[in-house]
Amino acid sequence: MATESLALAVPQLAGRRRSGYWRITGALLLQVLALSYALSGLIQGFGWWLALVSAAGLVLVTGAALRNLGVPRGVVPLLLLVESAAVMTATFGHGTGLLGLIPTPATFVSWGQYLQQAMLSIYQQGTPAEALPEFLFLVVGGGCLVALILDTVAVALRAPAFTALGVGAVLVVPGALLGDGLEPISLAASAAAYLWLLRCDVRTRRPGTPRSGAALSVGAAAVAIAVVLGGTAPGFEAGGATSFTAGGISIGGTVTPLVDLGKDLRRPAAVRALTYTTSAANGQYLKLASLDQFTGSVWKHRERDTNRLGDGVKIGPVAGLSKQVKTAKITTTVAIENMTSRWLPTPAPVQSVKGLNGTWSWDPDDLTIGGINATTQGQRYTATSLILEPTADQLKAAGGLVPAGVQRDLFLPSDMPPIIEQTALTATKDALTEYDKAVALQDYFRDNSFVYSTQTPLKQGYDGDGARVIARFLQVKSGYCVHFASAMALMARTLGIPSRVAEGYLPGANSGGTATNPGEYTVTSDDLHAWPELYFAGVGWVPFEPTVGRGTVPDYTRPLTGPAAPAPAAGATSGAAPRALTPTDPANLSGSATPNATSAAQPLATGIGTAILVIGVLLVPAVWRRTRRRRRLRELSDEWGGASLVWDELRDTVRDLGWTAPPTETPRVFAGRIAAAVAGTPAEDGVMRLLAELERDAYGPPSRRWEGGLADDLALVLSELGAQAGPALRLKAALLPVSLLPAGWPSAARPRSAA
Repeated sequence: MATESLALAVPQLAGRRRSGYWRITGALLLQVLALSYALSGLIQGFGWWLALVSAAGLVLVTGAALRNLGVPRGVVPLLLLVESAAVMTATFGHGTGLLGLIPTPATFVSWGQYLQQAMLSIYQQGTPAEALPEFLFLVVGGGCLVALILDTVAVALRAPAFTALGVGAVLVVPGALLGDGLEPISLAASAAAYLWLLRCDVRTRRPGTPRSGAALSVGAAAVAIAVVLGGTAPGFEAGGATSFTAGGISIGGTVTPLVDLGKDLRRPAAVRALTYTTSAANGQYLKLASLDQFTGSVWKHRERDTNRLGDGVKIGPVAGLSKQVKTAKITTTVAIENMTSRWLPTPAPVQSVKGLNGTWSWDPDDLTIGGINATTQGQRYTATSLILEPTADQLKAAGGLVPAGVQRDLFLPSDMPPIIEQTALTATKDALTEYDKAVALQDYFRDNSFVYSTQTPLKQGYDGDGARVIARFLQVKSGYCVHFASAMALMARTLGIPSRVAEGYLPGANSGGTATNPGEYTVTSDDLHAWPELYFAGVGWVPFEPTVGRGTVPDYTRPLTGPAAPAPAAGATSGAAPRALTPTDPANLSGSATPNATSAAQPLATGIGTAILVIGVLLVPAVWRRTRRRRRLRELSDEWGGASLVWDELRDTVRDLGWTAPPTETPRVFAGRIAAAVAGTPAEDGVMRLLAELERDAYGPPSRRWEGGLADDLALVLSELGAQAGPALRLKAALLPVSLLPAGWPSAARPRSAA
């Protein structure tokens, strides 16, 4: 008999195991789909997504099939690794593999070339990048690797909870590269897939485990509130949390420095970045880097050979600077506080730097100073710079051969929106020289109803510095320094004028002093700025200021106001302190600092929405418990449930009311305690009838006939218990039903009995 039972149990166990493999594999496929959605926006088109899902799906389905055929669980990962290598060889081996499937040394060389080209393309392109072969190599290889790791951890090692580490590592990629960060929906989908994987693992290990509806509902509610709060709470953007550090500013650490600048400008509260003192009569623009490489979707700093920076060693010469241009030398002492960057902020063009810690280098093309094994954090240094004082006549007369190294700053992608060139031609229709065209472009932005706003581009979905973004900016006419600078630089290139975008800081606020001793300047995150620089042969790189309400327009772009009015430094401010303009939206075209109704109502709406969400989550246990009771009563009324169902509801109810109901307690002892509590009421007889029905179901022949209705007796007993408990305890039982916790969980209340 035992042998026959064992013979029957073995096939059943094997069948459950096979179905468990497919169940977990299905959950892993859902996780892959969620991750693929999170990666959308990194690469253009649909083909990469199909390649990723196909590669990962092939590996996961093969693993389940091998285990279903009886292959030992520990051997399957090795076979999946072989399969992944065969897929990569057939797809990216260029015929170097044996039989087209087995990799050879030549195959690994081919893969290395793909990887090297992919790293270069990642640097050169913004997001979304073109679906180049090297990116497809990363996608297919990454899909196989992710699937292999998920399958090994969840099935071979039987530790599905640790798949969260791999999932989190993948989610870091879009969170770091996408301008808007990781979408909350992507995070929610990955979290939901993870919860379902855990549930599938429980059902596979313990087939008799009841469905954990309560646990899944609480998990789902937590995911939902995280998603909604991520999109509505103060300090968050549509794409998730604004990517700035709580303690300071971080610049130049990603492939989208101008997008990061915009996020820092939208900080809820300004952060002090640095302080400086200068020998100049006025505060100075502090330049971090020149963004001279335009990919079509992002401005970037072109990496090239640099020279090691020595303490006090001369930097230069200044590219294109003529001896006819008047210059003046200044010194500036800078103390960095809450700003981390691989680029060093200095007045441009810098000539030498003293006092830096760590190893630094300088770029001969644009004199940008970058750290090799150091950052700006905590640095204190003194920079010697030049103030350039070109005149309008010198700029008008500028001309001649543009160096080859500057000609690349005329590059424009082939798919530029026509509105950029058309607007440039319209703005400069009456201009003759390159200087006249540059001034006309600057005046176009300042005299044609453009509005400074850090919020409008974000709300209307055109934040960034790419060509399509700038086309939209020229239509809406609302944006901040990134849009103004990028637009003028692109328009200048369409007119044949080499241009680039400078990133750095406005002069900041003067803490006091006199004309001969200007005192200390404080620079905050609100002073982050971008401005265009245009190249004039014989003069060099000249900054302009098209941004409405920010910085100061250089005097060399304006007629002389007096017979001996001097030209200020290129990029320096005039005598007046820079005007701080509160960001405005199109609804506030005057540019005043008065907040509009929408901004005033936003905190109230956010608070109300947050309160509703919190209340909703707190009510999840109560709703779930009430739903369970109604389902049980309905099944009893329809005669689908027996006395055991009644007893489950009775035990849950008394647990919610603070009673102890240990699973080891016999029904008769438990019924005696309840009967004693409701003694002298009709519910006492109801308890005994329920006990009799339970014992008859447990020990007698199967029957669906009983004296009286189980549902009626149960309702009678529950009503009497609730009446004796009182309103406060009933409310606690409704809002915090401990019966949703596993049976045997200790009750927080004092054990109750009738004795």
